[in-house]
Amino acid sequence: MLSLGLLAVALFSGCKRTESPKDAPGTNMAAGPRPSEILKGYKVHAPPPLVSGDDVPHFLDWAGASHVDEREDARKAIADAGSNKDVVQALIKEVERVQTLDHTRALLALALLGETRSPEAQAFFGEFTQRPLPTGGPVIEGEVIEQTRAAQLQAKAVDGLAYANNESSNKVVTEIISNHPSKIVRAEAVNAYLWNHGDSDEARTFLSQYVRKDELILIDRVRRTTGENAESFNRKLDQFLKKHPEVAPPRPEKEARQKPADQRRAFDVKPPDF
Repeated sequence: MLSLGLLAVALFSGCKRTESPKDAPGTNMAAGPRPSEILKGYKVHAPPPLVSGDDVPHFLDWAGASHVDEREDARKAIADAGSNKDVVQALIKEVERVQTLDHTRALLALALLGETRSPEAQAFFGEFTQRPLPTGGPVIEGEVIEQTRAAQLQAKAVDGLAYANNESSNKVVTEIISNHPSKIVRAEAVNAYLWNHGDSDEARTFLSQYVRKDELILIDRVRRTTGENAESFNRKLDQFLKKHPEVAPPRPEKEARQKPADQRRAFDVKPPDF
């Protein structure tokens, strides 16, 4: 069956409509380049310079549109600029500017800021994660949308703290695990700490003294690493579900469905007993 959109095209493709000039759609702007033409001109593995705060907006634009295999290019560029206080402060300003305007760009700016591992970034993350979460605004199915979005940003800031992986930043991360009001942020703090400590048994044991008793399952969550095959991951998942059967999905049950009367054939109907 044709969709409504395709049906409309089929119906009107052979019809002409005479429009007056004032009704005809139009624009005085010239058409922009096609996406295929833009991609042809894209130079791979060539991040823009990042030597001053003025470069940060353009670098963010590039990072947001870069290819997956350019991830290390971005990391190297931002690491090289990690000691540049002008760049770090510009990233912080960008986070503050867009956090309520452009959620995706704010997450990206926080991620790049974390890659700097700079003391200024760590101080900002520590303060940022302590800001009160919004309590008002639109509510969908019991969820305060602005509160969730703010918690997601704070969780990204926690990633930056854990990535620094020094005594002071790890102390802030464990305090967040124990005391932060949002489970989104607490869960990411556990995840980020474990990731930056190689998911070791020692790290899990260490965190057990900070994780809330009803959230200890967070320590055991499985992670699929880059390049890991499905068989290896499934083994880890099976072990996790054996340890925490309460989160295992129920087995699907077959239901004996009776055919509606108008869909039954004559020989489907049981003959009466005489």
